[in-house]
Amino acid sequence: MVTTFRTNSGLICLFLILLQFLFVSCSEVPQSPHLIGRRDPYVTGRILIKFRPGASAVSMTDKAEEFDLKPALITCGSVHVHTVRPGTELEAAETFMLDPAVEYAEPDFLIFAATEGLTGLTGSQRLYSRDAIPGFRSIQVTSMAETDAPNDPLFDQQWALTKIEATGAWKVSTGKNVTIAVIDSGIDLDHPEFASRILDGYNFVGDDTAVDDDYGHGTQVAGVAAAATNNDTGIAGLAWAANILPVKVLDSRGQGVSSDLTCALYWVAEKGADIVNISIISFGPSLGMQSAVNYAANEGVLIFAAAGNLFEEGNPVTYPAAHDGVIAVAASDREDDHAWFSSAGSFVDIAAPGVSIYSPFPPSHDEYRAVYGTSLATPHGAGLAALVLSAVPSLSSAQVEEIIKQSAVDLGDAGQDDKFGHGRIDASAAMLLTMSSLPSHLFMPSVRATEPTATPTATPSPTSDPSSSPTPTPSPTSTPTPTPASS
Repeated sequence: MVTTFRTNSGLICLFLILLQFLFVSCSEVPQSPHLIGRRDPYVTGRILIKFRPGASAVSMTDKAEEFDLKPALITCGSVHVHTVRPGTELEAAETFMLDPAVEYAEPDFLIFAATEGLTGLTGSQRLYSRDAIPGFRSIQVTSMAETDAPNDPLFDQQWALTKIEATGAWKVSTGKNVTIAVIDSGIDLDHPEFASRILDGYNFVGDDTAVDDDYGHGTQVAGVAAAATNNDTGIAGLAWAANILPVKVLDSRGQGVSSDLTCALYWVAEKGADIVNISIISFGPSLGMQSAVNYAANEGVLIFAAAGNLFEEGNPVTYPAAHDGVIAVAASDREDDHAWFSSAGSFVDIAAPGVSIYSPFPPSHDEYRAVYGTSLATPHGAGLAALVLSAVPSLSSAQVEEIIKQSAVDLGDAGQDDKFGHGRIDASAAMLLTMSSLPSHLFMPSVRATEPTATPTATPSPTSDPSSSPTPTPSPTSTPTPTPASS
């Protein structure tokens, strides 16, 4: 979040380091790439160009011909996608950065789901089944005011919610009337954990409205943030009354491109999302993505992104987590230690539980598994933001962010550090800070704070004078009280 960069050609070359990846191809287990085996971190034969106002094409005609530059399509935010001769992406971007008609040019970076993997489970073992529960889709959610712990069968194994004291926060807020946009691989639209709370989303991979999750990662993330709670089913989500806006930018392999993520940020801001969860990483400081982040932030959107799972593999800086205006979330474990895989750096803002986190495991609707990664830490942060904003809708995104940081439990080195940022989130402390920082009547919009009525009070004389005559007090005038009209 604290990283900044200049728009010059030399800087692009500095940041475009050729990283190495291993793409894990597994039909059941979503995993992110490791830095093993060579591969460029951007799309072959494609660059993004944003033109300055009044320009719509590069002015370097000879250079355009040299790189076989051809317009492919126009995306959002005035960013144009162009094809170039494969293998010339970096050189072409650097060259067109010098064109006076161009605001910036850059490769189209690859993006990946930031989940690390499963913990302690193999095969297709079912942890919980609803097969014996008739009519589970219509089970009513009980108010958390009536109980300290929800009745979800796996709640006892959700150590993360206990660690961050979620039940205390739920007595104040459950995320109602807040929209969390989950920019990921889509969502299981038929999963009962999200019944009636999924809004109409968009698929930037297929350029349509089909946001069904064909990879599983988006469903897992959404489950941590907002699965139905106290409904005798599966797990408890942190902001279980929040609406979910699914946006698909990852394909069936958990991969995508930064141009789609950039467009998604513009789109969710225009759709009125309050909070955005991006459990996705890339390895390039994209000027286009930074512009989209700036636009969304100016619209009041609070953006959370995964710090990444590459601490033991070179610990590279990851994006969009390291972009300005993004809250980067690292992962902690049961003992409040730094999770071994969680990327670290000055860009980390907060930490949240990210080890053995139970979530829905599609495509089955009755399977839940323990997963680890900063992908699962991030929706804890987004869910907490939803609780705070739901309690006091008048808070700005900056105020919500500050409440989360100030209420966090300081871990590691004193103060902000590279592994935990401002500390591990604490939902109960965040709600207490929220409530203590504002007048109480703001938490009950239907109750107006009444102005105190001035009552005349007799002021006694400093000394009693028995010879003085008392001053007569006028009798109060009786004012008739209006009789309320019958309805």
